[in-house]
Amino acid sequence: MLRISKTRALQASLVAIASVIIVEGLAAIITGSLSLLSDAGHALFDAISTLILLVATTLSMKPADEDHTYGHGKIESLGALIGGITLLLFAIGITGLAVLRLSIGNHAQPGLLGYAAASYTMSTEIIRMVILMAALKTGSLSVKADLYHAASDFFSTSLVFVALGLTSLGYTVGDTAISFVLAGLLGYLSMKLIYSSMLDLSDAVSGKLVQSVLREIKSTDDVLKCKSLRVRRVGEQTYVDAVCAVSPEAKVTDADTIASRIETRLTKLLGKATVMIHVEPLEWGLPIELQVRNATNLVEGAKGVHNLSVTAVEDGIYVTLHVQVDPSLPLDKAHEIARSVEQGIEKSIPRIRQVTVHLEPLLPEIGEGQIVEDKHVSDTVRSVIVRYPEVLKISAIATYRAEGKLHINVHCLFRGDEPISEVHEIISKIEESVREEFENAIVTIHPEPVER
Repeated sequence: MLRISKTRALQASLVAIASVIIVEGLAAIITGSLSLLSDAGHALFDAISTLILLVATTLSMKPADEDHTYGHGKIESLGALIGGITLLLFAIGITGLAVLRLSIGNHAQPGLLGYAAASYTMSTEIIRMVILMAALKTGSLSVKADLYHAASDFFSTSLVFVALGLTSLGYTVGDTAISFVLAGLLGYLSMKLIYSSMLDLSDAVSGKLVQSVLREIKSTDDVLKCKSLRVRRVGEQTYVDAVCAVSPEAKVTDADTIASRIETRLTKLLGKATVMIHVEPLEWGLPIELQVRNATNLVEGAKGVHNLSVTAVEDGIYVTLHVQVDPSLPLDKAHEIARSVEQGIEKSIPRIRQVTVHLEPLLPEIGEGQIVEDKHVSDTVRSVIVRYPEVLKISAIATYRAEGKLHINVHCLFRGDEPISEVHEIISKIEESVREEFENAIVTIHPEPVER
């Protein structure tokens, strides 16, 4: 398969179109064919556009410097824009020329020379298109712009054949009609090129591209969320910046591995790409209570958190919490842990005004207990619950004794559509009633919806 760089392709295209100007221009002068002269003029504008594209592309390949940190790729887009505008101007010129023909008529005698010149032009355009299509895989807008020019030249030369034939048969009006068709085609191609170049210059990218990038990021293992995604194209290069959230428990090495996986996936998707991924723990939109717990859990020596209170007042947020530490630690070491907890919370939540940590020794995680199988206890509990018709059924009762206290755990079924506030009020009354029957008992009622 033919492979060629974008600059070599544009250089070959420029040489080819320059030869067309000479051949068609001389043939038009000798034969007096206005269609050949128009096509030679088209080739002249095309040569100018190709020269602009070649210069712009060469400049765009310069490496990045302190004034152009993203490189010079936008120069190529600017060249494509200029090429599109020149093509549009030529389309307007052809329209004016066609109108002029209607008023003065066409007296050309093309002969074999005219057909020979048109045949040479068509062959040259085919060669140009083959060369440019081989370089199209580089993603160059300049190559695409010149390919549009070559395609329009090929089509216009095909119409020149028709115009020459009609002129030879005496139907000069056909030549004029074909000029209008050619002007319409050139106008469409030029507007399309101008539009795509302006999008590229304004850093606009297609929504499909952004969604593809976002999909690749979110499908990467261990990525929980993605925000601040920015995608831009500079010539052939695609730049991606994103902030990705991972588990707050993830280590620095884990974050680096996740970022590398994202960069690999995006490079495979986009080809030539520069990817910058910032990884941070997931805290966007989390309740402040959970953010406080996450920050506390990151402090070495902080064994447990309870009695957490978060209060928002006029000048900020006040937080109080109980933190358990090793009971054998001296006060100065325990205080260092408390200070680290306070600093971690203040750093993770900017609105924090004050953090107060209550230190206490870590209690045993698992206590010793003994199952209590007492029919009197279960019957009493049932007799209390039956007073509340909102409870549809008692699904389980468990009783055990630990640290000298009786624990009564009850699972009750409700309809499931009641507000949680009403359910909580009912189970609170049940717990209070059961405690009245069993002094110092710890009663816990668990409500759950009935299965439908």
